[in-house]
Parts: sequence; structure tokens; C-alpha cells
Amino acid sequence: MKHAGKHTLDIRPVETKHRFEMIMEAYDALDPGETLDLTVDHEPACMYYTLEAVHGTEAFRFEYLEKGPEVWRVEVTRR
Repeated sequence: MKHAGKHTLDIRPVETKHRFEMIMEAYDALDPGETLDLTVDHEPACMYYTLEAVHGTEAFRFEYLEKGPEVWRVEVTRR
């Protein structure tokens, strides 16, 4: 049985103008069943809404692991 991979991305040290593209590229690189553990310094709702608009809610699972105020962590699994 193949176990899903887990990828970690801490976007906090990345310059703001490059963050969104880097996050979306990391998600797009996931195979179905793989998970992205994302750490950011702001509410990541924009990622959720972008994924929802582009892929639909059935394409991913989005779960908060930590909710600020300085650090947010989410686990995004590609279905």
C-alpha cells in the first residue's frame, strides 16, 4: 500500500510578492493523496478560496492546525 507523501512549506521568509505563486505551485505539484503542511504569517483563507474557485471543494481538504495570531498552519490534501 502506498502511503501519501507529506510536504512542508514555510512561506514566512519569502518576499511577499512571491508567496502566492510559490504556494500554488507547491499545491499543484502534489499527487492525489499527498498533503502540503503550510506555515504562513497571516490568515491563509485566500488560498482556500483560490483552490475552491479553480479546483472545486471536492478536489482538496483544507484543515487548520494553528490559527495565529502570529503563525498560521494549514494542512492541504489533494484529493
